[in-house]
Amino acid sequence: MNDIQAVIFDLDGLLIDSEPLWEEAEMAVFARSGITITREACMKVKGMRVDESVRYILNMFPGATANPEKLTQQIQEKVIRLIAEKGKGMPGYIYILHFFRSRGIKVGLASASKMEVINAALQKLGISHHFEVIHSAEYKKYGKPHPGIFLTASEYLKIKPEQCLVFEDSLNGVIAARAARMRVVAVPEASLQTDPRFAIAHLVLPSLLHFKEHHLQHLNSL
Repeated sequence: MNDIQAVIFDLDGLLIDSEPLWEEAEMAVFARSGITITREACMKVKGMRVDESVRYILNMFPGATANPEKLTQQIQEKVIRLIAEKGKGMPGYIYILHFFRSRGIKVGLASASKMEVINAALQKLGISHHFEVIHSAEYKKYGKPHPGIFLTASEYLKIKPEQCLVFEDSLNGVIAARAARMRVVAVPEASLQTDPRFAIAHLVLPSLLHFKEHHLQHLNSL
């Protein structure tokens, strides 16, 4: 039997409404270096580790001379400030944590963000105590869409990948979860709800509030 024994949550854009804050930070920091980026560029790197997203964007501007390490640090610092100022939970973020904890299913977090950003978000929402494992891609050689972060989280949870369920909002995160041989629920932002690329997820929902017992039973049957 491969019934789900653990659930692993992404953070940005799934539990906390921080994707607009990342976009704001990325656009502002790049602008200070004379680089104008669009929301479309930000969407392409959604779910990626910030240092990898910075390099991805810089590759779009071959003549750019900005220092990627400096940009990365400035973006993270600005995001932490923005989270403290106006960070808020996504609809159903408390509900979904209680849903799984009340059923004795282990709960973990696996985020592309650095631990200082993760801690800022969890402190803002007051939900750190819900997680048995909190893992950051900063400790991995590669971030999402590489599956490493999810595989390590499952190892820390002491649950086989095949018995883990992942909740993700980004396509890069969904790809990483599938590559880790885990079942995955995608909760994309409204503009991406009908994006056919999310068909690789086992379930696509408009919000965390829409996840119910019959969804868990269906996922257990897969």
